[in-house]
Amino acid sequence: MLPVVSGLLFDGGFCLISAFITCSLGFFVYAQKPSSIVHRLFFAVMISAAYWATGEFFIWQADSLEGVTFWLRFSSFWPMTIAFASHFILEFTGTFSDDKKKRTILAGVYIIAILLSFAGVFTDYLYVAAFRPGTGYLYVPAGNNPIYIAGVLYTAFIMLWSFGVGFVSWRYTEPGIKHSQNRLLFEGIIIAVFFGMLSGIFLPLFQIYIPNLVFIGFVILSILTAYAIWHYGLFVLSPETAVPEIMKTMPDGLILIDRSGDIVAVNESVENIFPSLKDSPAGKSAGSLVPEDDYATIKGTISEKGQISDFEISLPGETARYISVSGSVVRDESGRPSGAVLITRDITERKESENALRVANKKLSLLSQITRHDISNLITALSGNLDLLDEKLKDPGERRYLDRSIDITDRIMKQIEFSRSYQDIGLEKPRWIDPEDQISGALESLIREDVQIRLKIDPVLIYADPLLERVFYNLIENAVRHGEKITEIIISTEEQEDGSLVLRVKDDGVGIPDGEKEKIFSYGHGRNTGFGLAFARDLLSVTGIEISEKGVYGEGASFEIHIPKKAWKPKSGTTVSE
Repeated sequence: MLPVVSGLLFDGGFCLISAFITCSLGFFVYAQKPSSIVHRLFFAVMISAAYWATGEFFIWQADSLEGVTFWLRFSSFWPMTIAFASHFILEFTGTFSDDKKKRTILAGVYIIAILLSFAGVFTDYLYVAAFRPGTGYLYVPAGNNPIYIAGVLYTAFIMLWSFGVGFVSWRYTEPGIKHSQNRLLFEGIIIAVFFGMLSGIFLPLFQIYIPNLVFIGFVILSILTAYAIWHYGLFVLSPETAVPEIMKTMPDGLILIDRSGDIVAVNESVENIFPSLKDSPAGKSAGSLVPEDDYATIKGTISEKGQISDFEISLPGETARYISVSGSVVRDESGRPSGAVLITRDITERKESENALRVANKKLSLLSQITRHDISNLITALSGNLDLLDEKLKDPGERRYLDRSIDITDRIMKQIEFSRSYQDIGLEKPRWIDPEDQISGALESLIREDVQIRLKIDPVLIYADPLLERVFYNLIENAVRHGEKITEIIISTEEQEDGSLVLRVKDDGVGIPDGEKEKIFSYGHGRNTGFGLAFARDLLSVTGIEISEKGVYGEGASFEIHIPKKAWKPKSGTTVSE
């Protein structure tokens, strides 16, 4: 075993192994997402490391000074591996958000790497071929040459900088997958830096020359990277790699504009909405894309509120087209507005469907009104005839059938009236309503006999459908009709701990059996029309209000209307009692 290890170490065999591993991993990562800058940079690091390791291997296989010199010249672009690695770390960790500062730093890194590379190709200022008894042909540093010292300082600086960036990225990332990814990257950087400095700086001080051990570090870094890919999804999806891809593939159009309203950049999807942006969109005015008044509204709303949501626009043209626009202010590092981002969506198909549905509903509504009117006229005529017949019939048996016919006619009329009310649900937008006014309106239409109505309602407003009065009418009418021994109805409000409000309609009648408490809200259930409570539940649900029955059978019914926090508020200048 020892001779094998010795051969790998002193003949540079591990360099060839490193070249194979890093090259394979580079191609694998690149294939995952070729459009990603992070994936491309990792590919560049791995391929350049494989190139460097290959040159190092052949240097140690050379059997002449000329052979060492040739392969030394061949592998002179090794500084580019360091430059690519620093660029990759910069992009992966997102160290600089300032693009100008990042470009300046990278320009310096790459320029120095290129100068050192050409110095290695055309001069002996960095390394020279040599022969050492007992070791054989090798290369040694150029000593005190200023170019060599600059190369050492450059390499040491990049290694230490990479160490610092990796540590900060790992140490200050929130626990999770990203934290684990950064930890593995940091560990790989430490190992690569250790082997690189050992082989490039410390061993030469003791006149020890062996193949560059940095490639052992690259192998270990590759193993850690492979583990991070398999276990933590490295390079599969991360904030740095996902955002550009999402921007590219998102179905909605994205437009970035500056403070003057000129377009800075767009994504591909926006071209399907605005064909005029297919060629050189940058510099065009965003105001030229939509009608002037609509653009003024968008601009004004974003300036005033900082954002706009779902603003619908009809685009001019031979065929009707509609878009929805959302957007928000974009701010610079100091927090000052520097422009805006607009998200556009083609909603033409949706608007066409809405228009078709609106026309269909209008036709159905008109048909329903005509049919209801005609049936009402016929029922009215039938009722008149039944009343005339009622005056002439004297036989008790015949009158029994007549009374049933009159009762059935009345029920038909009530169902027709219900259909008219139900059709009106949602026709008008919900609004803030005083429940006390609605209850008073309902009471005016009710025959209460000897039932007393007591109100204990706080001064509040409820956000509900304008037909709310019908809910109270149905609840009170049901209580009077079916309560049997009922003498009193108490209507009260009570604020809950979670901020919601309960409006309770409670009576002292016979109540509702436990098995009926949910059934009474079903259409067709009941001794009258069977629609009242079902209608109440549907109408209240328009604004998220719920209703249930919580009374005790034998002691009375108690209908609780549960109003969410967002659907009620105290009247101006009042408070809700506890």
